[in-house]
Amino acid sequence: MSSIIGIDERWYPKPYDLVDRIPVTVVLVEGNVHDYTAHVGAGNKADAERIARHGDKISFEEACCHFPGGQIERDKYRY
Repeated sequence: MSSIIGIDERWYPKPYDLVDRIPVTVVLVEGNVHDYTAHVGAGNKADAERIARHGDKISFEEACCHFPGGQIERDKYRY
């Protein structure tokens, strides 16, 4: 199994209910050959394992928004 190397949790307003919010979490996962990818899903940090396995894979550019400052390298990123 791949290992989680980063988690970014953000909260967004629910549609049609701007008072209540839902968590959206991006999980950065390292692969077996020291590459990595990021997956996004509804849920908080406690749901990181589920999001890592079943979340939607995001592009390198979007992953850089969640893990900025050169934390990830394009040549190691899996699409």
